[in-house]
Amino acid sequence: MDSHRRHWPLAVIVVTYFVIGSLFVLRTPAWQNPDEPAHYNYTRQLVRSGSIPIIEPGDWVAGLVPIGPDVKDVPVDRMTYEDHQPPLFYLLSAPVFIITGGQLVALRLFALLIGAFVIVFAYFTVAAIFPEHRYLAAFAAAFIALLPQHLAIMASYNNDALSEALLALAVLLSIRLVMRRDTLTMWHLVVLAIVVGLCFVTKAQAYLALPVALIGVFLTTKRTDPPDTTDTPDTIDTTDTPDTPNALSSLLLVLGLSALIGLPWWLRSAGLYGGADFLGLQRHNEVVVGQPTTAEWLAEYGLGGVLSRLAQTTFQSFWGQFGWMSIPLDRRIYLALLAFTLVSAALFLAWWVHGRAVRRRLSGRTQARAGEDLYSPYLLLAAQQSRALTLLACLALFTMLAYAWYNLQFVQHQGRYLYPALIPIATAFALGWGFLFSRREAIGRWLWLFLMLGLAALDAYLLFRVILPQMNA
Repeated sequence: MDSHRRHWPLAVIVVTYFVIGSLFVLRTPAWQNPDEPAHYNYTRQLVRSGSIPIIEPGDWVAGLVPIGPDVKDVPVDRMTYEDHQPPLFYLLSAPVFIITGGQLVALRLFALLIGAFVIVFAYFTVAAIFPEHRYLAAFAAAFIALLPQHLAIMASYNNDALSEALLALAVLLSIRLVMRRDTLTMWHLVVLAIVVGLCFVTKAQAYLALPVALIGVFLTTKRTDPPDTTDTPDTIDTTDTPDTPNALSSLLLVLGLSALIGLPWWLRSAGLYGGADFLGLQRHNEVVVGQPTTAEWLAEYGLGGVLSRLAQTTFQSFWGQFGWMSIPLDRRIYLALLAFTLVSAALFLAWWVHGRAVRRRLSGRTQARAGEDLYSPYLLLAAQQSRALTLLACLALFTMLAYAWYNLQFVQHQGRYLYPALIPIATAFALGWGFLFSRREAIGRWLWLFLMLGLAALDAYLLFRVILPQMNA
């Protein structure tokens, strides 16, 4: 019971997320979220025809999108350019569509509910790394839950919520293995492989779960440090047993079983769209003619102009550029958010530099304090903690590379494509601000609450004073 009580900040954060998120669901006019009509039509076609739709020429009508913030009469039925997407999210939401007669609000609430799992999995990921400093987990969870643009996306109808939730679950399972909170057994590998396989049939962005899982398993099987004997409720005795799989068999199991789940979808797409287009992305690119390409922008603005626009729009839309990227915020708000971002990054860098200095100074000596946690995020990281943070850094790197690759083809300077890296970003911010108050832990323990209240107030202000007035709603 005491262990459950220690997680009460998570309950407060999730409730706040639902309250503010429901306001976004109810008050945002229909179709005023990126690609929402196309995702809705996927489910509508699935329910009415009983089969998964196929993307075809004509599914994209140039001039219909992006939808302006004050446009009311939208020919929704003509927007079907998301028909190449994997089907899991739409299959899960089909019963909601049937029961409610296709009510958009109900479908948005369903997506909002799934988005709550992103917060929960993120919290327990950070808590697994720093079990004695759970206020870091609460800080990270509050940031992810109430980041304005992220909240708006979770409160719209699209497959991002399930994609992020499954990716976050894969991260959590991998981190728990690395931290030795779970024993590396065949059962845990099978569960991890199933989660990765479900990512394959949810969204291409969630495919990042595969390298995360493989690296996590590799780090787990290659560790040489003794088990963590920290006396915490989450610690499990993970002494190696004869049943522990070796590295190669573990990696092959995760790779093989997850691929087996995705294989039917890949074969279907390759058969429909031809060649090696097993994700349907090439066909999608052929259908969405008229979208600005990076080559066109390079010719018009030059490399410097494109990079400048990329950086500015990515930052703005990461924090908040609503509607179909048509409602930016006041410049003063962006400056305040930029200041917070830069300070958070600087504090994280200070934490990292401090940690390296401590490791050099101790040079292998053991720090022992009777009755206290042996390791502190502000003193010396355990080997498992270092590996876990390395895994999160890998996820952030993979996300950045995927974002860069996507923008090599089309102009897609949307910060929401960086949301697969929200757990690493939120963890870095939590460590930075926690480090600032490491000598005043009484204050540091409540930073998550200040952050939650501040972001909740910002969300409410943006919804009622910025977004809805611009949408004439």
